[in-house]
This record gives sequence, structure tokens and C-alpha cells, in this order.
Amino acid sequence: MYRLEREDFVQSPYISLWATLGFQAGFINAFGFLACGRYVSHVTGFGTQIGGAIAEKNPLLAFELLGFPVSFILGAFISSFFTSARLERGLIPRYGLITCMLPLILAGVWLAGELGVFGEFGNTASSEIELVVLFLLSFVCGMQNGCFATLTKGQIRTTHLTGISTDIGTDFARMWFGKLSPKEYELTRRTNLSRIATFVAFATGSVISVQLSRQFGYASLVAPLVTSGLCYIAIRRIQSILNIRFKTVPPLTTAPTATPARAC
Repeated sequence: MYRLEREDFVQSPYISLWATLGFQAGFINAFGFLACGRYVSHVTGFGTQIGGAIAEKNPLLAFELLGFPVSFILGAFISSFFTSARLERGLIPRYGLITCMLPLILAGVWLAGELGVFGEFGNTASSEIELVVLFLLSFVCGMQNGCFATLTKGQIRTTHLTGISTDIGTDFARMWFGKLSPKEYELTRRTNLSRIATFVAFATGSVISVQLSRQFGYASLVAPLVTSGLCYIAIRRIQSILNIRFKTVPPLTTAPTATPARAC
């Protein structure tokens, strides 16, 4: 309840939104690597790296690496606190608040970088202040991923490609060799289209980030700042649509302990 249905988020305007978010994540990920030598939009490789650091008896590096998944998880936690946790209590989720926080944090990183707070752009030698940049960017990605996963009932994830790639492969198998009804086939096809669009946009964002970051340094964060602002506007529109759709549902306007919202 108070989330997009599958028939909603496979429509063209929504696919454009997921692609924009994928572009944003790809841009931020490449920016983090160029700024400080670490990727920030996913946590997949950090478990291996932490294990390797412990095996090499380098606890300081292991502790540093642990900050990335912790920051990502904290971002997802904050997102869930204002979205899915509110849904569980029968309250209206605050998607707009989360998507408003994203450009504000990016603007803060950009301005601090321009003022020299984080040191020289592209200096990959680890320092405490540079880790702040990376942890903030990882936090942003966790918030973004958590917010839009909640909005789409876990169907859309925009900050990494592992799950998307898996889903593309499994759904192609269903489409080509399964026995789907015409309606289910079309929904599956458009869902895969949204994933492919996100994949391509993520890669495109990475390419453009490399070009802009090398030339403009921290000022290149203006690009994801603009896209995150556009996403905030889009979410405000989506929330208005959901307000109209669910305006007669008591659990979203009255008692927070109502049972129906937990069933969604």
C-alpha cells in the first residue's frame, strides 16, 4: 500500500526515472573512485577486501573498509525509517523527504570540496577527511537504493548492477522458454526494459563522470546534484498520485497501529 504497482513502474515515464537514478549512481561511483580511489555505490566487493585485510593482519585497513558497507546500510536504514517503517505503522511514507536529502548532501560535499576541506581532488592516499567524502557518498547511495526499492516493492534497485544483471537473465529465460500469459509476458518485457535502461544509464553516468571529474574535480558533482533535484520533483508528483489513489484508505490517515498496512 502507498507504493507503486508493477503496472505503474514499467511505464515509460517511470523507466526514465529509474534510468536517471542509474545515471546518478554510476556518476557518483566513478566520482568516488577518481576522488579518493574507492567505489561507493555498492558493497559487494568490500566483504572480500575486509577478509583479505584481516588475513594480511592489517586491522586498520579492515576497519576503514568496514566503513563503506556501514555507511551504505546506515543510508538504507534512514531511508527505511521514513518510508517502509512508516508503512508498517500505517503512516504515509515520506519519499519526498529522502529525495530532498540527496541533493542537499551532494551540495554539501561539492561546496566543501571546492573550499578545500577535503584536500586535493584525486589524491588517492587515504586520510580521515577523504574517508568522510567516500562515506557520505556511500550513505547517499544507500538512501537512494532503499527509498526506490521501497517505492517499487523491491523491484527497482538503482545503485548497483549485480541484482539487475541476474534479473535480466532470469526474466529473459522466462520470456523465451517459460509459459507466460500475454499480460505477464508484456509486464516482464517492460520490467526487463527498465533494468536494461538502468544498466546502460549507470555505465553512461560512469563515462561522463570520468570526463567531467578529471576536468572540474569536485564541481562535477553539479551533474548528480541536478539529476537528484529532478528526481525530487518527480517523487513529489508520484506522491501526489499516490495521495489521490489511497485517499480513502483509513490506515494511512488515522490509527498508526492499523493492521492492513502491515499486509502490504
